[in-house]
Amino acid sequence: MAVALNAEIEFLGVYLPWWLAIGVAAYITAWICVRVLEMLHLTKYIWHLPLFFLALVIVFYSAIGLALAP
Repeated sequence: MAVALNAEIEFLGVYLPWWLAIGVAAYITAWICVRVLEMLHLTKYIWHLPLFFLALVIVFYSAIGLALAP
């Protein structure tokens, strides 16, 4: 477990924690998903879009984190 807490990713000479990279990937994936739903006019069925977006970020963060965790 200590290895997962100290894992780092080097990006342009800067060491970033792995959970930050996964969070950025989850945010971008959720944003793309919401944009596709908006283009298909399916967001009118969603009661609270910002809350739905937050839930998508959490779901994608968990899924990507489980798949790519060191």
